[in-house]
Amino acid sequence: MTKKPSKTTEYHYTKLSEVQVNTTVNVFGVVRFARPPTKTRGSDYSMVLSIIDPTLHENDKKLKCLLFNREKEKLPFLDVGKIVRLHRLKITEFQGELQGQSTPGFSWLAFDEDKDSSMKPLVSSSNFTFTENDIKTVKELREWVTSLDDLQHPNKTCFADLVPQQYYDVYCQVLATCVLEENVGFLLRVWDGTRPINPLREFDISGEDCVTESRQDLLDRAGNLAVDVALYDDHYATGKTIKPGQFVKLNNLHAAIYTSAETRPELSELPMIELVIHRGTAYGRGVHIINEDFSGLKPLKERLEKITVEEKQKETATGSGAGKDSRFLEKSRNCASSDSDTALSQPSINLSCYNSSNERELLQEMDMEVSCDLANQSQPQTRQSHDQINQSNVQQSQTTARCMLQTSTVVLNHPHIQCTKIRDILTHSVPYKFRVLAQVVDYFPRFQSPSDICKMYCTECDYLCDPPVKGKRKDLKISKSNHYYCPTCNGVSQCELELIFMLRFLLRDKTGELVANIWRKDALTFFQDITPVEMLTEPALCQQIQNGLSTVSDSAGPWFECCVKSYQTPEGVRYQIFDTCLV
Repeated sequence: MTKKPSKTTEYHYTKLSEVQVNTTVNVFGVVRFARPPTKTRGSDYSMVLSIIDPTLHENDKKLKCLLFNREKEKLPFLDVGKIVRLHRLKITEFQGELQGQSTPGFSWLAFDEDKDSSMKPLVSSSNFTFTENDIKTVKELREWVTSLDDLQHPNKTCFADLVPQQYYDVYCQVLATCVLEENVGFLLRVWDGTRPINPLREFDISGEDCVTESRQDLLDRAGNLAVDVALYDDHYATGKTIKPGQFVKLNNLHAAIYTSAETRPELSELPMIELVIHRGTAYGRGVHIINEDFSGLKPLKERLEKITVEEKQKETATGSGAGKDSRFLEKSRNCASSDSDTALSQPSINLSCYNSSNERELLQEMDMEVSCDLANQSQPQTRQSHDQINQSNVQQSQTTARCMLQTSTVVLNHPHIQCTKIRDILTHSVPYKFRVLAQVVDYFPRFQSPSDICKMYCTECDYLCDPPVKGKRKDLKISKSNHYYCPTCNGVSQCELELIFMLRFLLRDKTGELVANIWRKDALTFFQDITPVEMLTEPALCQQIQNGLSTVSDSAGPWFECCVKSYQTPEGVRYQIFDTCLV
């Protein structure tokens, strides 16, 4: 890039709250919403973004901007949270709201939002000014962004977060491509290191008549984490230009429910989903090739690299199960079943919210931050998604005649808090606590034997494994107190493994679905203070827990009422059940 000599023009920058119609201004802002560049009916490409700054952000205020250029590459590819500098932005008025538009001479710079990131911007032109005052402004905005919960980790949505019938933006790497129907349908086989909890539709692309292109080394790395995404109509041409190995962003990806004669496996009540990019470009819908040096790919690359390293370690690891079990807490990995061949017919567990000590600290901090929320809660506040204008406020859940409603659980300590719809929970600011009335669609792992819902856990390094069967876990050493030492920490310190409950519930009401985890002390409360040791050694208590889980997962059984808390992790929002007891 080329900077002008020291004698540069000092531009005046207008605060977003002070822009006026029929003026041309220079502004700094933080991206609140961005729709990637799309082709117009003419010869131009256009994109839409909304920006905010400390003077214009409350009550969902923002400045909407329309940018045009004949070359797609001359428009910025932006994510929520990025910092932009816009020069010569014309302010107009549309439907009573101010709006920015690009004009002749318009230029832009874009910066990463992370405080430790480089000051090197993405630029629209190699010739630009960038002064000490500009650096100061970028630093101030980076600091401000850290205070906005709804702008944190915007790129971390992954396939494991998908819920049927919802739309998502996901970064992933392409493993293979295939023509489904000439000029109509195109298939991308991709991975992001995770997999949805629902079974997925898979396309058979092994036929001789299939026009495919693939990277076998990547397919081998991905294994059963590969997922199929179908592109239709408008997006066929773009799909044809994509090569295996490239990174892409799927915008407005639909997790559609797929129905056929064989889409409801006997082992699961979960609906099968297919991942689709429908025709049209509404909401920025489409697939976009991403340069490998794009900063938004960092979380994805780190996740994929970690999987690759672990696979190599697994190949060289000794012991009957240490390699697989140590990955149990890996971000959104398939870990419920020891038989990978059943991954599509039997839903897998995703316990990514317990991935590391850092995430456990996040959960503890969240407990402190929202400890008073339930006491003061009346009606949850929502945040907008997809930059919808004039979106109505979330309506409180309809009052249920609870005295007439039988439930399989009891909520402790919060008798006056009303229930919240799952749809409203999913769009609420984080962290927060809620009371939920729903039905349990399924729980994981399924109770086939008492040890299925128990794990051995190290509080120091987050190592996790199944409870040992006598004579079959030579990698675990027994301490003097008849506990097992952590094989990972054993060389450094004598850390004993803790026997814990660990489960996951898929909850559903009329408005949506939510996956909630429960473990350790919250699971003890849930099972009426029955410990894992007591369940494993006393048949009557074991039967009590098994009967309780059978009751809550019975579609014709009583409703499931619980308290759920949300909190942010580097991989996205997670939910945990607390203060709930099985009856």
